[in-house]
Amino acid sequence: MKIGNYTVDVNDAKVYAAVGGVDGQRWFALRLFASVDTTTGYDESYGAISLESAELDGGLVVTATARSSVWDSRVTTTRFLPDRIETQTTVSGQGRITEVHLLGGRRTPRGFLPSGSHLRQAYSPNPDHPTRVIRDVLEPATIGVCGEGSEPGIERWLFTPAPWCFAASTAEQWFGFSVVAPIEEQNFTSYHYLPVTGGFSLRLDYEGQTIVDGTFRTPRLVVQLGGDGPEEVLSRHRELLDAASVVPSRSAVKAEWWSGTIFCGWGAQCALGARRDQAPQPLATQDNYDRFLETLATQGIVPETVVIDDKWQAEYATCRPDPAKWTDLKAWIGGRHAAGQRVLLWWKAWDHEGAPVEACITDAGGNPVGLDADSPACVSLITDAVEYMLSAGGLDADGFKIDFTARTPSGSSLRHSGPRWGTALLHEQLRLVYDTAKRVKPGALVVTHTPNPAFLDVTDMIRLNDVLRDDTAEPGYVARHMAYRAAVARSVVPELGVDTDGWMMPNHAEWRRYLAMQDSLGVPALYYVDGTDTDRHDFGPADFDAVKETWSRYRSL
Repeated sequence: MKIGNYTVDVNDAKVYAAVGGVDGQRWFALRLFASVDTTTGYDESYGAISLESAELDGGLVVTATARSSVWDSRVTTTRFLPDRIETQTTVSGQGRITEVHLLGGRRTPRGFLPSGSHLRQAYSPNPDHPTRVIRDVLEPATIGVCGEGSEPGIERWLFTPAPWCFAASTAEQWFGFSVVAPIEEQNFTSYHYLPVTGGFSLRLDYEGQTIVDGTFRTPRLVVQLGGDGPEEVLSRHRELLDAASVVPSRSAVKAEWWSGTIFCGWGAQCALGARRDQAPQPLATQDNYDRFLETLATQGIVPETVVIDDKWQAEYATCRPDPAKWTDLKAWIGGRHAAGQRVLLWWKAWDHEGAPVEACITDAGGNPVGLDADSPACVSLITDAVEYMLSAGGLDADGFKIDFTARTPSGSSLRHSGPRWGTALLHEQLRLVYDTAKRVKPGALVVTHTPNPAFLDVTDMIRLNDVLRDDTAEPGYVARHMAYRAAVARSVVPELGVDTDGWMMPNHAEWRRYLAMQDSLGVPALYYVDGTDTDRHDFGPADFDAVKETWSRYRSL
């Protein structure tokens, strides 16, 4: 059957649809059933799967009704439309969902059956490699809210979450695989592209934290057909979300100062620590920040926004200044205001240091592992902390740089207060911070590394996050990779500003190359004051001139 610019041929016996171009090029053999696994066992189809097909509005609708080993019923509906293919599965019964498999599933006695494909290359909007953007189609990829760069083998923490959209291509065109759902239905932690030789499937991780007693409908998966490249796929992904009315609206009005040049002290703390053979966190002190800003000022470099980074506070959860580091942080911030500058405070998502256990997610032994935004105690804790940091009666800061969203708790044995989990629970935590911040100080700036349209209502600016090192890469790889990250943000959340970051640079030369192009990507961000940390290269006059040149060019835009 011809639909738009492609053809569909349904194989009833094996329950897949062969999809290809009208020119005879083969694209996919898409499975027309799914699996929704539970803590009690795998969701396996058995016996015959009943297919019903109907032509509708220039397209084809195929309904697959299967017998399930764990659910009372499971029905997958796939719509072949002129510009896209949509599939969604509904199960009924009882169970705790662990994984949802899309475009593939288990069918006895054949085991797990993925979709077939003739794809050659794949793309993930979630940075997980220092240089690679386009990958071989047989390499898996993950988008999610969990990941920790200090753990071996985990490099997917930079955007948490990135947009829920993978892209892949044949020799002729690109396709997209978009998850479309409102934030309240995003109770999963990760979205996986799982290739096999000659095929692939997709998976959402729910970790046994979603309880079904009645019916459950999976998020809608949309296969975008045709495109000139990954950025166009991401732009179409945003269009799909807008058309489905699942993108939250923004109420915040952009303040002019949000576009001001940024100095973040973390890189300077790291450089100082490298020279002293000391950890950087204890160096977030009033004396050091005075010295950082004075060093820059003597070179004619005056940032509009100053970020006080990890660890200015005595306890992460309560956000009171460490008196051993800051004699009077409120007065210090007042001094920056008098100089015409704004101050952002670094805030660590999820960290429960100083929080009561009733405000926390706990492990099987009852030990706290992270804040639980569904807990009334946590709501009070975060509200109090934000009010204190931003109010005139507190520190009177101007906003936050929010970090460590990748430490979203993960585990089927973890215990928490409400129904939210994974992405939805992270969003709720950020919503508490954001809404409180805007209530206390409407012009406050909230910076996150969540370039996902579902988070459009809880952030004002996207930080491109840390640089990943590759000492074998060709010169200029940092600038190229950061341009790719900026393109992700530009494609899916163009309403938001971009904080270009600038740490951790592999060496002085890469820092200079990236510095020269920061103004073309977003707000220039300076992390160093007198030298880099990795190669311990001391700055000279030419380096300070390069900063001033980039900032001057940016300010003239």
